[in-house]
Amino acid sequence: MADPLRTRLQATLNVPLAEVALIGAAVLGITMAAFFRVPLLPAIGSELSMSAGDLGLLTTFFAIGRLLTDIPAGRYADRIPAARLMALAALVVGAGSFLLAGAHTVSLTFLAAFALGIGSAMTNTGGMTFFSQVTTARHRGMALSAFSAALLAGQAFGPAFGGLLAGLGTWRLSEVAAGIVAMILFGGVLRSPARPSASRKPNEKAATPMKPFAPRLVRWALYGVPFAMFATFGSMVQTLVPIIGDAELGLSSSDIGLALGLGGLARLLGALIGGQLTDRVSRKGALIPGLLVQAAGVGLLVLPMTTFVWTASIVVMSLASYGISVAATIIADLASAGNVGRNLGTFRFVGDIGLIIAPALTALLYEHFGTIPSILPIAGLLVLVALAGIVIIPETRWLETEPGELS
Repeated sequence: MADPLRTRLQATLNVPLAEVALIGAAVLGITMAAFFRVPLLPAIGSELSMSAGDLGLLTTFFAIGRLLTDIPAGRYADRIPAARLMALAALVVGAGSFLLAGAHTVSLTFLAAFALGIGSAMTNTGGMTFFSQVTTARHRGMALSAFSAALLAGQAFGPAFGGLLAGLGTWRLSEVAAGIVAMILFGGVLRSPARPSASRKPNEKAATPMKPFAPRLVRWALYGVPFAMFATFGSMVQTLVPIIGDAELGLSSSDIGLALGLGGLARLLGALIGGQLTDRVSRKGALIPGLLVQAAGVGLLVLPMTTFVWTASIVVMSLASYGISVAATIIADLASAGNVGRNLGTFRFVGDIGLIIAPALTALLYEHFGTIPSILPIAGLLVLVALAGIVIIPETRWLETEPGELS
């Protein structure tokens, strides 16, 4: 007798459940490998004599790799099987991890981060496109929250395992392990059957003319969400939080990795809550509170620094981190089927601009002016995007027109 839960899940999907599980596992594992590096930043900086500004640039080079890949990855996500894109992403992340493990100059660490960014963009854009199309609009919020859960689990377990291995050995050993994980995934995903895109209809062309999914003001309000969120996590969780933990609290790489792992678990919980709110309440009813709570989490770092405050900031930011999947759900609601990947590629491209600008700028502000001047601009940006969302972004949960008809 078939498992009732499996049967119910399959009834909501238009592809086999095994394929969804495969792509979800690939997103989790590749992301985990790419994020081994986060708690290692202080140790890398110490060995290679890198300043806080240099470490911010390391995250910036990661973002540049993503930025240059987002739009091409979106186009390919509309045209080739998701498993092929994931296999290529795993190969690139594996190469970047091994390069970072062997880097003995600052320039090589930047090149490795750039490669990791390329693999990350392939994973994120390909996975987001796939999950946005595996089910109907009624369940799209939960489908994208499942993608977010896999992505966030990778971002949680990667730093946790990376910091733990660095504590047992060295940061180089940790990056070698990341490379091995990525290459195992490359072999596993490459051997899976290649299937067409989840949403592709037999008579639908692989590439249809690109057209705006919404009026310009709505598009830019939606693009503001990934810009602010990527800026927040790039500058706070991936850069400043580890630096503060090391410099102000004296925490080890393993301590920092475990705290980021706890934040990752909170992000998983937040993704599930956000998906339920998106599908059962409203898209905006999930998006706006998440952005405001995110701003509050960033603001906690302004308080007198203790381990409790530092950890609480990570957890609050993480619980409210589901805004990306909600905004992506709205875009998928509005976009025509043949253009979902390309629209999401542009969505992530704008987000990665924030990931390029914010980490280096925030690290430099922290290095020269201290905590408060480096924190408040990020919190203010989140509030500004939330206010724009209230006024401009439409509610699409009850949209009954065909995708792409809003104009």
